[in-house]
Amino acid sequence: MSTQIDIHLPEYLRKNQRILENLHSDYQHIVIAEDPEFGRLLYLDDDLQIAEADEAYNRAMIDPLLEADKLGNVLILGGGDGGVLNTALQEGAEQVTLVDIDAKVLELAERYLPRMCGEAFHHERADVVVGDAFAYLESSSGYDAVVYDLTMDPVREDQSRDAFIREIIDKVVDALEDDGMLSMQCCSEHQPELRDQVLEGLAERFEDVEDRTVVVPSYGERWVFASARGPKN
Repeated sequence: MSTQIDIHLPEYLRKNQRILENLHSDYQHIVIAEDPEFGRLLYLDDDLQIAEADEAYNRAMIDPLLEADKLGNVLILGGGDGGVLNTALQEGAEQVTLVDIDAKVLELAERYLPRMCGEAFHHERADVVVGDAFAYLESSSGYDAVVYDLTMDPVREDQSRDAFIREIIDKVVDALEDDGMLSMQCCSEHQPELRDQVLEGLAERFEDVEDRTVVVPSYGERWVFASARGPKN
């Protein structure tokens, strides 16, 4: 007799991953699970964020900054698992500010995902801010680089995705130095329309724009990352 798989179940239930933590914070449903192939994984609102096997994700966010010598004063928006922060610090960033709204994600990452975040949250060159990353960005300036590790979906119900993307890019430009750089995760390679929206938005406000696709093991597909340098003022 065959077993029917309910595709509406969260991935961690469909794959019978071992649940290490399952709770609701003030902002979202957080699950830490363990998979024999990918190690420990972080889910937010039943959506897979990252796994211990996904160092390629963190590298894809930081490598463009390393290649462009832009690991000076860096702002990370989101990234509460600490992986991007840890990679930036390991590569020699002079100062890194991470802003994430959910203190519980930071707490659980430190407890369950030390292979990913290491001691980054307490590093002498790290400043961890618990707060609204979008609001923080609005009052920021003077950064050599901004790393966007947040959603591509509008946070306001009355806003289109295209308008949201352009608004974020405009605010990043205002927060950067004259030759500053943005690095961001975009979407799956199977979302060409969204990929084009991001690249078109970046090209409107930056001199140099590029993207790359990277295999993220736990995602089971290639993911698109973009970087842009030289804001157009």
